[in-house]
Amino acid sequence: MKKTVIALAIAALAAAGTSSAATVYNQDGTKVDLSGSFRIFLGKAGENQRGDLINDGSRIKVNASHALDNGLSAFVGYETRFNGDQKSNQNGSTTGFGNITTKKLFVGFGFENVGKLSFGRQATTADDVLGDSLYYNSGSYNLLTTGAEKSIKFRSADFAGFSFGADYLFGHAKKLDEDNDYKSGYGVSAFYNYDFAENHKVDVAAGYTVDQYDDELTTETLLKRHNWLLATHYQLNDFYFGAAYGQGVEKLKYLPSQNRTKFIFLESKYDLNGLTGIPSTVGLQWQRLGTKYDENAVSAQDKAKTVKNQYIAVVDYKFNKYVVPYVQYTRETVKDNEGLRTNENIYGAGLRVHF
Repeated sequence: MKKTVIALAIAALAAAGTSSAATVYNQDGTKVDLSGSFRIFLGKAGENQRGDLINDGSRIKVNASHALDNGLSAFVGYETRFNGDQKSNQNGSTTGFGNITTKKLFVGFGFENVGKLSFGRQATTADDVLGDSLYYNSGSYNLLTTGAEKSIKFRSADFAGFSFGADYLFGHAKKLDEDNDYKSGYGVSAFYNYDFAENHKVDVAAGYTVDQYDDELTTETLLKRHNWLLATHYQLNDFYFGAAYGQGVEKLKYLPSQNRTKFIFLESKYDLNGLTGIPSTVGLQWQRLGTKYDENAVSAQDKAKTVKNQYIAVVDYKFNKYVVPYVQYTRETVKDNEGLRTNENIYGAGLRVHF
């Protein structure tokens, strides 16, 4: 089965075409850009699963802006994903690709040399902190809140390599809603990048996010989740390295419970083109998420830890910057709070076509 899955994947990838970005309108100060990517993964995604064709977040983006006076501009953004609820075909199986869903929809103003202020469904500024750059399930343990259904977001312009951002997230408007207890959230982020020379650069980033949840019986805040993350990325010619460390804590208002989480992330890539002439990159990633449960709990299980480790090895091939097939192996190990260990092996080939 393993050989069949990989063989089918490579055969499918070899038939890939090319694509390019498109500005569909640019006149009278108004510009509209269309972009996106088709992302699939063909392989086995777990111990108890068959080989499958998986949609890995394929998307279409529309971004429009209009120049106003005195360095002011207005902009809108829309992104759709093909990862909604699965649809059954006539044979009763599922397609795995699902409905078209709205991932982002926002509007805002840009202020020249100051920054951008936006409103709507969008990524938070914390989405840029970790900076993972591999493929299927890359960076999936990230602690920070990276997206919001409703938020106000500010991202500053770059000041000598430094920039910052802030977010406020709106929860469900209806009070005492049993189906949705998310009340509100907020976050701040900071970034710095420095170029030593061409293809020799370093950057650091930091993020802090807070999510608040309602008590089901009152409008008071019952639970708060605090998470912070520090990350750095270094590139020297064909070599790239990234590292991150973060912590989180859950605080309940009426109980001394404080579940604590620690996150470690390492990633490295090497571009083989300069060494071999082959437009290919080798990438490795390790991430670890450990949760230490309430120290004041009565049972030993509730005091124990859950530890998850994920290891990714990937090799890609760039036909050009738009068409990138890859092969990937992922191993995930989990030790739960009862001491039970489980392992998952994910392997296959993927394709990303950007336009």
